[in-house]
Amino acid sequence: SRPGEYIMSEIKFKVSKDGNEKKYIPLIRKMLSRSLSEIRECLSNNGYIDICSLENIDGLQHMNELIEELQKKGAEIVLYEDDRVVETEFLKNIIEAHFDAERYLQETDDKVIEKD
Repeated sequence: SRPGEYIMSEIKFKVSKDGNEKKYIPLIRKMLSRSLSEIRECLSNNGYIDICSLENIDGLQHMNELIEELQKKGAEIVLYEDDRVVETEFLKNIIEAHFDAERYLQETDDKVIEKD
């Protein structure tokens, strides 16, 4: 990156090896529509299952759903903001903050419209 160039942070996650990786494959495949070999390789090489820009709120919501479904199946998730490990709460807070901001802007717009 060049000096002064702003790089948008990414959220990404891995699934810790626990011997149950096979049972996570159908879910990952369904939710990310990636090839079986790609998912297997990701799981066996401790690669990132999903990567999403912090600006992509739909992608973040989708990632959060996938993480929650994987956790229900017993998967241990390691979540990263860029190269820093963060709690899964971090992702939920980003999504919530986005919708709080959206609500605030909508309320502000409504007030402006009422004045006109």
